[in-house]
Amino acid sequence: MKLTVKVKLLPTSEQKASLIKTMEVFNEACNYISQIAWENQTFGQVGLHHLCYRYVRETYGLSAQLTVRAIGKTCESYRADKKTLHVFKKHSALVYDQRILSFKGLDTVSILSLDGRFKIPIVFGEYAQLHRRMIRGQADMIYIKGNLFLCLCVEIPDGTPITPKGTLGIDLGICNLATDSDNDNFSGKEVDAVRERMTTIKRKLQKHGSKSAKRHLKKLSGKEARFKRNTNHIISKKIVSKAKDTSRAIALEDLKGFNGRQTVRKADRDRFGKWAFDQLRQFIEYKAKLVGVPVIAVNPRNTSRACSACGFISKANRKSQSLFSCVKCGMSMTADFNAALNIALRASVIAPIAVRSV
Repeated sequence: MKLTVKVKLLPTSEQKASLIKTMEVFNEACNYISQIAWENQTFGQVGLHHLCYRYVRETYGLSAQLTVRAIGKTCESYRADKKTLHVFKKHSALVYDQRILSFKGLDTVSILSLDGRFKIPIVFGEYAQLHRRMIRGQADMIYIKGNLFLCLCVEIPDGTPITPKGTLGIDLGICNLATDSDNDNFSGKEVDAVRERMTTIKRKLQKHGSKSAKRHLKKLSGKEARFKRNTNHIISKKIVSKAKDTSRAIALEDLKGFNGRQTVRKADRDRFGKWAFDQLRQFIEYKAKLVGVPVIAVNPRNTSRACSACGFISKANRKSQSLFSCVKCGMSMTADFNAALNIALRASVIAPIAVRSV
């Protein structure tokens, strides 16, 4: 399985300035290549290489391999959309490969810049457990709030598959971020509180519009997303650990294509629009694969309206957002728990398969 690990570079001030300059020139070259690609409607790497390579090398001073990577980055961006001219930001990612970036042990990288190669210390979190033999393919250098990072693609072996003796159904929601078929849930109240507080602060700062307000807004940038990401990591780790410890597969609704832009009342739009809906699913999937826990995708249709006791389906079963009460058999429980039970029941007749290749 391939994952992305973010590694922090620790350059000197001179090295940092040179790498940032290299990034800026690289993206200037990408913009020129993009313009040529658009004007000639040529988006293949071989065709663009013939059109741009010599001019880019002479004009921008990039090395041969950095020029090749600039052409490759431009081509990759046009694979998804060829309808508009693509423009790259000043500090968009700088793409390296094994010819222009190498590791000297696990604490230093040799990296190419406009001023030659630099040997720069690196640091990464203990959880990454990085090994040089794990690193595969290209790496992206990114610039975030004054710091330089490398995003490395690493290959990690899958865990030994377990033979499940049951299924743990997981219902993902808004009020409760996740509820399992054992009736354990993870509340979304803390996430909502952070979202509401951040929205209020940003609204006030944007309304004020002063230089200090703009500086404050810049500091706040990404804070909410980091909090949600951390919360989703914690929840997904607990779910996968529970399934592993009890020798159960994990069942999730297959909600591919859901983007949160459903018609909801105005008061709930902010909650849906800022909900990291798919992220938690992805975290559960890849963490499960690491430890060999099967993940089963089930059809989400009527999981919230069907009675987990008798199977009767009716919109009238949902008495409120949080309460489920079957109008046929009278069974009553929380709606999220009922949905999680339905998900687990549906998964019991489906062969364990990965929801998405990771």
